[in-house]
Amino acid sequence: MFQSKLLRLVLVLFALSSALYAQTGGISGSVTDPSGAALRNVQITARNLATNALRAVNSSDVGTYSITNLPPGNYEVTFESPGFKILKFAHVVVTVAVVVPLSAEFTIHGTAETVEVKALLENPVEVESSQVSNLVDTTRMANLPLLTRNPYELVLLSPGTIQSNTRLGGFSVNGSRERNNNFLLDGTDNNDTSVPGGGAGMISLNPEATQEFRVITNNFLPEYGGNTGAIIDIVTKSGGNEFRGDAYWYGRYNGFGGARDFFNPPPDPQNPYVRNQFGFSFGGPIWKNKTFFFVNNEFQRFRTTLTNNSIVPTDTFKSGIFTYTDPINGPVSVNLTNPLDPSNLTGLGLNATIQKVLALYPTPNGPAVDENPRVLFLPQSLSAECVQLDDARRSQVHRQSQFGRALRVQLLQ
Repeated sequence: MFQSKLLRLVLVLFALSSALYAQTGGISGSVTDPSGAALRNVQITARNLATNALRAVNSSDVGTYSITNLPPGNYEVTFESPGFKILKFAHVVVTVAVVVPLSAEFTIHGTAETVEVKALLENPVEVESSQVSNLVDTTRMANLPLLTRNPYELVLLSPGTIQSNTRLGGFSVNGSRERNNNFLLDGTDNNDTSVPGGGAGMISLNPEATQEFRVITNNFLPEYGGNTGAIIDIVTKSGGNEFRGDAYWYGRYNGFGGARDFFNPPPDPQNPYVRNQFGFSFGGPIWKNKTFFFVNNEFQRFRTTLTNNSIVPTDTFKSGIFTYTDPINGPVSVNLTNPLDPSNLTGLGLNATIQKVLALYPTPNGPAVDENPRVLFLPQSLSAECVQLDDARRSQVHRQSQFGRALRVQLLQ
């Protein structure tokens, strides 16, 4: 059995600040008194309901405020000013790459010291910028069917996107080439610069490790740039003050229902198809209200003779004694082991280093391409890991929190 690792990709992302707007959102608005006049020096505090992280700002001389660089999540926003009732908005949802408009109008002190607004509807359109975008959140990823549990398939829910018909398997947005899309992962470049155009960037995540992603299709803000297609801005999940975890298993088997591939009609034997995807997630606090962790590990076992294929040399070719067919002279025998053999045009023997390289190739088990290379069919096993650390403590100098990400995808057999 072929035990070599076909692909081992390790991507470690670490940043000392969360200043990139591309992985955060914000809240902004204005503050007025009962007469509609602007209020200055009002303290506005946003508290993350999962981590209790606090951000506080004061309103300007014209009554406006802006809280930037907020990690996506649910927030409680409080407005406080002497002489007025405390105004509190519960469950303000902040999503990636969007500023939530939230304005407040104070009332005079009465019997109640605090006025709490428990329901806040999200704006159907973005009113703080001209960008056109679509959010794919955890609810959509959990409720919509995903054939291979690839959340990036939901990019096609965005207006103006179509699936491309090239071998890259990507998508086109508003007529742009599939190579022009820009993938961001937690604010970091996630593009395959060697072969762009795929549907998930350099490294993809499963729904259990993805908190949400936004597909920006038009009028990008200046901080993006670089590409003329869509911006796919992905945010990974993070831990909170409560320990949470789950385990899951998804399976697809050709023995259930007898479904057939279009190119495998009866009476031919049914091609085997066994796909198992299983894993676990676990997150929580390392230091409550300060430092948090989240871990996800998913394994895929895709067993079928038709999963992957590659062209590899035959055993006779690797030995240095083989036959090939010349278009004019017909079959020709070649002996590279003997430097004096007339068929050895280099006059050299076998190279020990090249022999070690050829020994790593498995024996082909498929049809011949010509006399020497043949096809190798091989099943697929995939392991994907995501480890995340978040420190909600804010530096007094830079006023920024810290985070770290470690992602690894390993294709084995």
